[in-house]
Amino acid sequence: MEGMRQRWAFYLLLPTVLLLAIFQLYPVLYAFYISFHTYDMMSPPVFVGLGNYLRLFSDTQFLNSLWVTFFYVFWTIVPVIILSFFLALAISRAGSLGGVWRLLIYLPSVLPFVSVALVWKLLYNQRGPVNDILGELGMQAIPWLTNSTWAPWALIGMSWWHATSYYTIIFLAGFLFLPKDPFEAAIIDGASRWQTLRLVTIPLMKPTIALVVVLATVNGLKAFVFQQVLTDGGPANATQILTILIYKSAFGYMEMGRASTYSIVLFTLVMLISLIQIWLIQERRNA
Repeated sequence: MEGMRQRWAFYLLLPTVLLLAIFQLYPVLYAFYISFHTYDMMSPPVFVGLGNYLRLFSDTQFLNSLWVTFFYVFWTIVPVIILSFFLALAISRAGSLGGVWRLLIYLPSVLPFVSVALVWKLLYNQRGPVNDILGELGMQAIPWLTNSTWAPWALIGMSWWHATSYYTIIFLAGFLFLPKDPFEAAIIDGASRWQTLRLVTIPLMKPTIALVVVLATVNGLKAFVFQQVLTDGGPANATQILTILIYKSAFGYMEMGRASTYSIVLFTLVMLISLIQIWLIQERRNA
């Protein structure tokens, strides 16, 4: 009987395992293989050994994209985590209106990425609503998406609006499951709101904060749609994050070897972040 159950479990899991192997594991392994070759999809791959990897250290496009990626990730996750944390804290204390606020806050997360990007592209237009507001305030219009100084900040600002909604819900879940005893003890001891936040709330929320940091970092490293739709990596490669460079190298320049090398670097970064997440979770369980 037990053997039959195991066989049925195997049969039921097999389609999912095959799909993962074909559409996730195989592409990763093939990309790793191609990263040791030059390949333009028109002729057979030519083995170059570690040439593509050694070239990374002098590849100005790659180094620039790596810097742009880290810049985008850092200035996205730090404000987003702070905004999400305090929004979730406020909603957790909203009482009967909490459900309405949860719905409104989470709404941006369920909208299609391309639709969101197109709307923000209109908002950032030279004659769009954002510049209209600046004009009403007596300020000059800003070329948000056509200036290499402003374009990265335009994308970062949009990511604040979009990402905050998702991480607010995660923080809210953490707040709702906090034990009440430490807060009651803090009230009895006469702790102020700031002391309660600093000495009770934040320490209890550390596992959730760690989870959000990891998720936000991984999602930031994998960002693509917003940059591709709004600026396509421009102007002057100011918003060309690593995923945009991979896409252009593979399908614009037909340099699959270089694109695969960039992909492996990105995969390694995401894997390291994921391992940190597993380590943090294990530490919490062992605490």
